[in-house]
Amino acid sequence: MQSLKLFFAGLIVTILLSSHTILHNGNEYPKPVVKIQSEKPEVCLMKGLFLKKGLVKSASASANVEVLVFLQQENGHWMKKYYNRRGSGTIPMNLGNCSFTGNYHALAYYASQKEGQILSYKEVLHLHNSKGDTPKFRITRKEKYDEGIKFIQGEVFTPKGETVEVTIYMEKKEGGWRKKHFKFFGSGMIDLDVQGKDLTGRYKSSIQVI
Repeated sequence: MQSLKLFFAGLIVTILLSSHTILHNGNEYPKPVVKIQSEKPEVCLMKGLFLKKGLVKSASASANVEVLVFLQQENGHWMKKYYNRRGSGTIPMNLGNCSFTGNYHALAYYASQKEGQILSYKEVLHLHNSKGDTPKFRITRKEKYDEGIKFIQGEVFTPKGETVEVTIYMEKKEGGWRKKHFKFFGSGMIDLDVQGKDLTGRYKSSIQVI
């Protein structure tokens, strides 16, 4: 009886794992992943979004990988764009528009297993709404140097691509705060370029729609 329970438990695990792998010449590969490189285009006066390229990582060098990107527009609608390549590597995207809010969702999947992998507009909207309905800011990259701290990069999230004002308060070792203030359009990454031997690395921030 115990062996029968173990058999069914193993069968369930196998079924669950099969939804995350692809069979290729008898071998199993995990799902591919994609990382998007993007920026705020200067031609849009730092509004909008420009997708430069997608970096695909695939365990199979020969399997065809499709990448689906959903991009939010200022009118609240979502546009979708397909790309594909074989195996790991770079996908040139060169897609930009001043009406993009900076919010996007990208996923990669094997073309032979696209059924059940592709998100619907409704699912993308639910995924986006799960991030919340208020703007947010966070530091995404900081480093220690000598006896100080470098604040290198931050990320702004706005649900609908709103224009916001962000103020960062960086704690100083003697107990005061250094302040950095900036305006940002929509969602995206921002280079901070703040450093000092007097900084502890701790910070707080405020963000408001303008």
